[in-house]
Amino acid sequence: MDRKIIFFDIDGTLYDQEVGVSELTKQAIKELLRKGHIPVICTGRARVMVPDYLIDLGFPGLVAGAGTYVEYNKKVIHNKVMGPDEGEETIAILRECGIHFILEGPEYIYIDEADKSEEYQEAVAFAKKYTCSKLGNANNKDYVINKFTCYPAAGSRMDMADEKLKEKYHLIYHIDGNFEMTPKGYDKSTGIQIFLKHLGADREDTYAFGDSTNDTEMLSFVQYGIAMGNSYPEVLKAAKYKTLSIKEDGIYYGLKKFGLI
Repeated sequence: MDRKIIFFDIDGTLYDQEVGVSELTKQAIKELLRKGHIPVICTGRARVMVPDYLIDLGFPGLVAGAGTYVEYNKKVIHNKVMGPDEGEETIAILRECGIHFILEGPEYIYIDEADKSEEYQEAVAFAKKYTCSKLGNANNKDYVINKFTCYPAAGSRMDMADEKLKEKYHLIYHIDGNFEMTPKGYDKSTGIQIFLKHLGADREDTYAFGDSTNDTEMLSFVQYGIAMGNSYPEVLKAAKYKTLSIKEDGIYYGLKKFGLI
């Protein structure tokens, strides 16, 4: 088929904290739409952490929460959620192992208001500034979430946490030592497969751009996985293809290289 589906990570791929979304990237998204292709945001951010101004650049599709939440034309087609029944046991393990956490859901992120540590407050402040101001209290035990983002403290028992959590969750470790947890069987490629099934589209018509460790499954699954030039080394190894960095407009020139715009 002539129509292609292109998946884009947000942070470090579409969006840069210093400059936002570049003009050439915005132009590229418009050109994809003009040619009949389908651009899709595919992010580790939960739905509530994806700002409308990004979607309104021209993205009919959204895979959020590292594959746990899927939208098409602003209609929800999949939403894998957890509540306190599953979450409280996990929170107890994280606390036992000395690991701070933020719970991320489709409508709110939930913070541990009992955690007054400086390192945790810095993580919460960063989340408020860059991703989401809709906060709930995890200790109220009324949360609805898709995933966890975790921040190990100094001296945390990561070996114990990994052993106790790996049967129930997919753990995604980042180079800064933090990690994400999604329900077992969920990563970005899961959300992509759900999206493709909904559209009746084929894997052979897929492309993806990413830069971080939570992008490796996505880049490996699609037909054309393209790592940004600013990607982590393990991501560069996992991707079939490479483009320039985000600051060099890697999306625009990558799409040009493949003849999509």
